[in-house]
Amino acid sequence: MNHMPNQSDPDRTGPAPNKATFPGKAAEERLSVEFKDRCTPEFLSQLAPAPGIGAFSRYSPQAADRQHAALITVASLAHGRVLVAHHERELLAYLTFHPPEGQCRWSSLPFGKILELGGIEVARGFRDMGLARRLMDQAFCPPDFDDVIVYAQALTWCWDLEGTGKTVVDYRQMMLRLFGVYGFETYITDEPNIRYDHTSFLLARMGPKTQATLIQAFEALLIEGDKEQEQK
Repeated sequence: MNHMPNQSDPDRTGPAPNKATFPGKAAEERLSVEFKDRCTPEFLSQLAPAPGIGAFSRYSPQAADRQHAALITVASLAHGRVLVAHHERELLAYLTFHPPEGQCRWSSLPFGKILELGGIEVARGFRDMGLARRLMDQAFCPPDFDDVIVYAQALTWCWDLEGTGKTVVDYRQMMLRLFGVYGFETYITDEPNIRYDHTSFLLARMGPKTQATLIQAFEALLIEGDKEQEQK
């Protein structure tokens, strides 16, 4: 999955309706967009990704198809969750959550009580319409994550700098603003994928009812440098 890749939307907060109308590509066109949570693999298989959907900052029909297949996989996982914005049968944006992958340092924590926000993307050509915000509203306004830790790896090689015209610094600030609205904070970690590029960073949100022992266990795994030295 993309790790928090390519979203570019204006600020907005508050509950999101399941359907909204936006200006289309042509001045006189109106675009009806529907928002769906907890998508099933069967529902997702009926959608076709918009051409502006990418995979790890790569944009081509093949990349869009790979990302579409990844969404179907996530929707089939226990505790996997996929939210989408779509126009008729065209997939315009998505937001995903899934348990930590097997080799991830946080996979040892209680299953279902820690989830990775694996990807959020708005297709090129449909950005600056508020789609990312609406998907985040739909995910975080209900109490679903009140006793859960949600973390996200913001990896620079997943960012669509070319499509947005932003610098790495500007893109980073955009993401911090977006996720900050929903209670995410940055954490220092020596996780290799994040440490690979100093501009990458880790975000996490502690639900208001998250057990203190779970938060302590998460924080204890942020830095594993000493453990790595012991293994050597």
